[in-house]
Amino acid sequence: MSLRRKAINFDEHFTDLIDILNGIYSLSSQQREIKGMTMYQVVYDLCVAVPKPFTEEVFNGIAEYIDKHTVNECVMILAHDDIVTAYAKAFERFALAAEYMSRGCYYLDRINKPNSGSMSRFNSGSTTHVHGKYKKQQVEALALSLWKNNVLFTIRDKHQNKLFYQIFELIRQDRDGVDAPHNTIKSVVTSLVQVNAYTDQPLQLYIEEFERPYLVHTKRYYEAEAARQIATDSISSFMRKANERLSQEIMRNNQYCHSTSHGRIVKEFEAQYTTAYQERIIDEFEILLNQERFHDCTLAYNLLSRIPDGLKQILEIYQTYITKLGKDIVAQLGSSVIKNPRTYVDQLLELHTKYYQINQKIFASDPLFTAAVDKAFRTIINNSIPSNGPETLARYCDIIMKKNTAKKELVNGKRPKKSDYAFEVDEVDQEEKLMKMVTLFKYVDDKDIFQKFYSRTLAKRLIYNTSASEEMELSMINRLKEICGVEYTSKLNRMFTDMSLSSDLNPKFKSFLRENQDHHPVSMDILVLTAGAWPLNQKEDGLPENGKLHIPRVLENCIGSFEKFYSEQYNGRRLLWQWNLTRGEIRVNYLDRNYELQVSLFQMILLLLFNCRSSYLLEDLMSQSGLNMNDMMKSLKPLVDMQLLESSNGLLSNDCEVKLNVKFSR
Repeated sequence: MSLRRKAINFDEHFTDLIDILNGIYSLSSQQREIKGMTMYQVVYDLCVAVPKPFTEEVFNGIAEYIDKHTVNECVMILAHDDIVTAYAKAFERFALAAEYMSRGCYYLDRINKPNSGSMSRFNSGSTTHVHGKYKKQQVEALALSLWKNNVLFTIRDKHQNKLFYQIFELIRQDRDGVDAPHNTIKSVVTSLVQVNAYTDQPLQLYIEEFERPYLVHTKRYYEAEAARQIATDSISSFMRKANERLSQEIMRNNQYCHSTSHGRIVKEFEAQYTTAYQERIIDEFEILLNQERFHDCTLAYNLLSRIPDGLKQILEIYQTYITKLGKDIVAQLGSSVIKNPRTYVDQLLELHTKYYQINQKIFASDPLFTAAVDKAFRTIINNSIPSNGPETLARYCDIIMKKNTAKKELVNGKRPKKSDYAFEVDEVDQEEKLMKMVTLFKYVDDKDIFQKFYSRTLAKRLIYNTSASEEMELSMINRLKEICGVEYTSKLNRMFTDMSLSSDLNPKFKSFLRENQDHHPVSMDILVLTAGAWPLNQKEDGLPENGKLHIPRVLENCIGSFEKFYSEQYNGRRLLWQWNLTRGEIRVNYLDRNYELQVSLFQMILLLLFNCRSSYLLEDLMSQSGLNMNDMMKSLKPLVDMQLLESSNGLLSNDCEVKLNVKFSR
């Protein structure tokens, strides 16, 4: 290639250029032999010729050539019945030829640019100036502009817009299920963007010629179809059709339309198929839930989630529906909820798990539906009658964390039943149950109520050593701390600290007894609990109004020794004995068979009196025990019910006599 300026014959060189253009635009087999550098040399020589360059002549000559070529292309396109296919093929050839031509005219394009230093292909979209008939611009921009005027606008203005009439008819057939030439339609629509690519508004032609009329066609088509569907089919069938059509329309958008149109076209579809019949879908939603037609619920969700505030009403229906299910569970359990919290918790957890899974599978884990379930359970836990949610959950924890009791507990006057204690499950299963229970606990509004009942049951488990696992107890407290904060569990942690200190204190007390040669016939473990940390009455419970509880001498001596030991260990501290919490083991050995019973202190006082006599009047028992009538009756009744003691008249009354049952047997 030579870059030297020289004198040339314009006619000869321009004839060579026309031959090259004929080869490019005919895209014949000869075109493959045309070399880009040949065209570049011809154009370059014309543009730098001496004594005068032929730049204007070259540009105008190329423009006239393309002008005539596009006019002929339009005539040939209109000669076909299938204008769409003819246009698509012709434009594909033309666009490729224009690109080839642009490469050969690179030097000419540089001269025609207002900023000759710019190498950007699209930077010359605007015309710099007008010289003669044609605007001076890049030759590819010129070619596309002439195609727009001589082909597109000619068909639109002079031939009844046959091209896009056929386009929209093909799209209608596609919607009707008839196979359509997707690639061909795409090529025609894309050409609207390509021919305007060098303008300030490259999408303007596409919007005016295709998008706007396409939206009108979409509205009319789906408005009519949706009206037919809703009139003849069930809501379920209508929603299936709407979802199917939505998927098709999204795919059709991807095939035919520019990406900027997708949202507007889908929105128009939704306006005709979903928004117009939104109330009908909402009215059906509760029926779908009641009948557990969850697939249809998904269809409703998919449709309504796409429109503004479309989910608002079905969220309210969903929340109300779950709330009703939960309240029905509580109502069916009735007053047994407090006595048997396991059923309450298990059924609510089952309901919670079910609808959390439904949220994942049916509603695509939408946080709005998760929030609706949460609101429903907050109402169930806090506002259901007759249950007290916080108390019930605390009792459930107590059942789970209690260990089975092997000995016969007589405090309540009956044998322990399996249902009175924890499930016979391993610790892993118990941990899992507690973790699930915490799920319900999070919905409790007044968590102080839960704390009140939980601390009471925890205190009993610790005092009576009925906790199944200390590790599980601490794990539960840590969960509560994570949810409610450190202050919420400070007293609970203090209770464990007291238990640990007491376990260290008792061996020291026994060493103290040995060192002082203070021997007692009974073994006693004492728990020293911090006042204020434990949910206990701060007074010596069970004392009569006028008198003192008559502690058995065998225990009183041991208690005195401990008070002496404790005062030496902690000077200035005062012990307040909680007699109502005292438990002990007593052996019955006057029968053929020995029995060991676990009893309260009050029951122990009463039973030890029978070591002296086999029968007592009730008033004698009261005076010798120091118990008031109420506590004495409560303590005697379990012993009479189990027939260890007998009443003279079969009932416990003020004038009855109570005696040992010498025929007692279990």
